[in-house]
Amino acid sequence: MVAHLLIVEDDPLAREAMAALLADEGYRVTTAPDGHAALALVGHELPDLVISDVRMPRGDGLELVQRLRARAPTARVPVILVSALAEADRRIAALDLGADDFLAKPVDPGELLARVRVQLRRVDERRELERRALVDPLTGALNRRGIADVLRREVERARRGGGALSVLAIDVDHFKSINDTYGHQLGDTVLRLLARMLTDTVRLADHVGRPGGDEFLVVLPDTTAEAAAALAARLRRTALPALSVGPHPDLVVTVSIGAATLEPDDTFDELLERADQEMYRMKRSGGVPSGDIGDLVKRLYAPEP
Repeated sequence: MVAHLLIVEDDPLAREAMAALLADEGYRVTTAPDGHAALALVGHELPDLVISDVRMPRGDGLELVQRLRARAPTARVPVILVSALAEADRRIAALDLGADDFLAKPVDPGELLARVRVQLRRVDERRELERRALVDPLTGALNRRGIADVLRREVERARRGGGALSVLAIDVDHFKSINDTYGHQLGDTVLRLLARMLTDTVRLADHVGRPGGDEFLVVLPDTTAEAAAALAARLRRTALPALSVGPHPDLVVTVSIGAATLEPDDTFDELLERADQEMYRMKRSGGVPSGDIGDLVKRLYAPEP
């Protein structure tokens, strides 16, 4: 992914020279003549890094740093300020406000590129840490926090835009029996295979999460109740290739699926509760009969009830 840099400089010659240098290095570059214009651009697209002059007639570098740090979406965007060496008081003030680095004028091209690389490495490292904090290490699906963040964001987006939003609550049938009979290692294999199968089946715009245990949640943006029900039915009906589960290639568990669609007055919890209720209703009406583990159906998804 190409890094997006925003250059904020009131001198058009300096602005274009810096933009050309960074563009030649393969970065995607946007420019603004002052802090006010920069904030307007940031409101439309978040850059990976901001490089800003300190002295500008409309919205100087100090004000820009302060306003970026005051907004949640931009609070962690790194900022390199370009400053004259004599402006020690401004450099100290900018550090107190949250600037990440300084570059002295006149700008040395090699030093500029080196400082840009350092800041972008830090961005990549932070994003990787954040990604790991949101991903279930066993299955690679989003964890409880990750899928909850996605669902909250999609609920807000659906409310703003008036679009449809649906979720699927998925639970493995008789998972405790699998663990008790074959061991937790094989149970872990089942969860990984299920996560992979769900990810491969849904759209790229959909999100697969594992809130915990043997439960999965699929968030379906721009999906009506009818489309969600059709997807759940297709998942339950589809005859998938036999999954090789360790030394037991014939053991492929069934799952129960419940679908729910966001209603105008729904809270986040109410949407999830309806999906859970539908999933348990499906489990009671169409789940695998209790008893010997060998009675499990040799398909990933339970047949249509």
